[in-house]
Amino acid sequence: MPCGCAVPGRWAKRERHSETLVIQFAAMKTQFDVPYSSEFQDQRRMDLFLPGECNGGAVLFIHGGGWSGGSLRQWHDVADHFCRLGYLCASAEYRLAPATTLPGQVEDVRLAMAYLRGRADELGAAPDRIAAAGSSAGGHLVALLATIAADDPLGLTDELAGRDSRPNAAVCYCPVVTLHESDRLTESVRKLMGCREADAPELFRAGSPIDRISGDEPPFLFLQGDADDTTPPEQTAAMHEKLVAHGVVSELVMLPGVEHGFGYGVTSDAQIDAVGRVARFLEDQFGAGAA
Repeated sequence: MPCGCAVPGRWAKRERHSETLVIQFAAMKTQFDVPYSSEFQDQRRMDLFLPGECNGGAVLFIHGGGWSGGSLRQWHDVADHFCRLGYLCASAEYRLAPATTLPGQVEDVRLAMAYLRGRADELGAAPDRIAAAGSSAGGHLVALLATIAADDPLGLTDELAGRDSRPNAAVCYCPVVTLHESDRLTESVRKLMGCREADAPELFRAGSPIDRISGDEPPFLFLQGDADDTTPPEQTAAMHEKLVAHGVVSELVMLPGVEHGFGYGVTSDAQIDAVGRVARFLEDQFGAGAA
């Protein structure tokens, strides 16, 4: 069963210098392991971070881990941070490879987004002000969400039918933007796909965000370290440039000397820089109230 509790008092101590933040943060609540589907509820679950006073915006976080590892807990510190800024935040789990292959992960994150959107009004957020944020494999799933229309067959299930799963903004930390086989990610991609590209070229294209851009996508923010040896900076830049060429709002931030997977936290210089840029991006997209 999901649990609901007030945020521990240690956070109030951290913000003792600001009366406003102390009051807001003390009122923040969490609900962990909330199922977002009627099936596979041991994996289709999310942790919710409920601000004392929502600014109308929401963020769905999706973790990385090569599609075969990681945990929704990885985003907790960042979700805490944005909840303190007034955002309704959720961190979603999904089925992992190799036990589940694509499009299973897409089915899951589409359902997670649809669930959050369906409860947005109840939880104080606007259904049309929901961003998705992810890192690495999670960034790949976020980029896919942003390129998938409501009636797109990729990840479409009976449970999802008729519900919109496209975010209103996308934040991608060092994302995987292509599944076409490369030396860096071949093993992880094969676990995700369950086959080689030669055996299912259409599925590899459908699962590669860079191949799906149509011009209908929501605004994107890419946060990429230039010392990343897992997701090549040039691939992230190529997706950014393709979005811009199609008339989509896109911002690329290249962080010097930063390696892969830097985003899970709010303490290092790169993390502080990143969350500040994300906050400004969300404010730009969702309006002055979401700040």
